[in-house]
Amino acid sequence: MSRMQTIGRSQHDFDFASYSKAKRDLIEIRLTEYLPVSSPDTLWQSMRYSVLSGGKRLRALLCLAAAEAIVGLNSDIEPFLPLACAIEMIHAMSLIHDDLPALDNDDYRRGKLTNHKVYGEATALLAGDALLMLAIETFIEKTIKTADPQVMLNIISHFCHAVGASGMVGGQILDLAFTGKQQGMENDKNETNHIDAQTIEAIHKSKTGALIKFSVWSGARLAKANVEQLSLLEQFADKLGFAFQIADDLLDSTGNLETLGKTPGKDLAANKMTWVTVFGEKLAKQKMRDLEEEGLAILNNRVLQAERVKPLQELLRYAVHRKN
Repeated sequence: MSRMQTIGRSQHDFDFASYSKAKRDLIEIRLTEYLPVSSPDTLWQSMRYSVLSGGKRLRALLCLAAAEAIVGLNSDIEPFLPLACAIEMIHAMSLIHDDLPALDNDDYRRGKLTNHKVYGEATALLAGDALLMLAIETFIEKTIKTADPQVMLNIISHFCHAVGASGMVGGQILDLAFTGKQQGMENDKNETNHIDAQTIEAIHKSKTGALIKFSVWSGARLAKANVEQLSLLEQFADKLGFAFQIADDLLDSTGNLETLGKTPGKDLAANKMTWVTVFGEKLAKQKMRDLEEEGLAILNNRVLQAERVKPLQELLRYAVHRKN
């Protein structure tokens, strides 16, 4: 039996739908608990509006699945829920800020009006800032007290790296630069063909991939994965993050508001540098399939137990083949 045949069998003996629903239910319950109705009312309402509006919860699921890849599928995931929820708060913060007129200027997110359309730009901006701080507070205060302080500090350090100038924020600046929105940059559509694959990959790995990579790495780190396990899971997360972004770009070019939950066609209209706008749909789909195969192959390593990585395998497939 070939390697890819062995990998592919996990689709048929693991109930991913039940697994993901059970985990999402836990995540939703805990997020509601961590985001109480509080004062100032408008600020907390704005925060709750974006965090509790549903969504795929992919990053939180990746965090939990990565932890289970180390400790086992039948282990207690309670110690990892605060971290998973903190990651979702960060993701919500990034969406609030991305949708603002100064950045992507979108009116819809997850099928609802974007935060600034409901609460105004100032409150939306502050809600994002507050969620950033709440995420760190939640991880520190809600994680079980028996957790290793050095591991916790290591995770917070990586968190700052993933979110800041070397991660999401830096990726957003690159994205702005190549769509001509950064002050002092000219948006010359004739330069599109001169953008190389490495530039697009750098944008994707920072803007989208950094938080996905952190989600996988941090779950495994909190579960006390060894150096070799962490390295493999980081490599896997790189493939998944890039594939996820290409899938997102493909959906932007082919989807509609009802299926996407956000305004379609904005990448092309803004002349954004994505794998789809630069290389076309055919090559984008091929790149996505290549990344999927490479990611699955990474998980097929004796350092990681085959039974324990099935959720990660299915999350990669989901990220690539999703319809919204």
